[in-house]
Amino acid sequence: MKIKRFNEDEQVDISSERVSEINEELKDFAAIMLDKSKYIESLLNELNNFRSDSKKGNDQIDDSIAALQVIKKDVDDCNDKIDTVINNLMDYNDGGRKYMYTENK
Repeated sequence: MKIKRFNEDEQVDISSERVSEINEELKDFAAIMLDKSKYIESLLNELNNFRSDSKKGNDQIDDSIAALQVIKKDVDDCNDKIDTVINNLMDYNDGGRKYMYTENK
């Protein structure tokens, strides 16, 4: 019988089937996000045709363009993170659990 130290826990692994299900859902979600990113890009292109010439301030369209630019960046960042999760889970499924970062002692 092995005596566990206080900080040792038994590791529980997720099934390959569940990892595959999660990856499929994330791929579907990423595809939707990519479509929305393209849609936001088209809105930006359209609204840029109506940008204000004023140097004094922004109107509603200028403010909307700025907000859409932030949204586009955030959507693209989210898609990048989703890709990271998909790749990590595929690696987990293919090669098992590996530590990505370790403590420096």
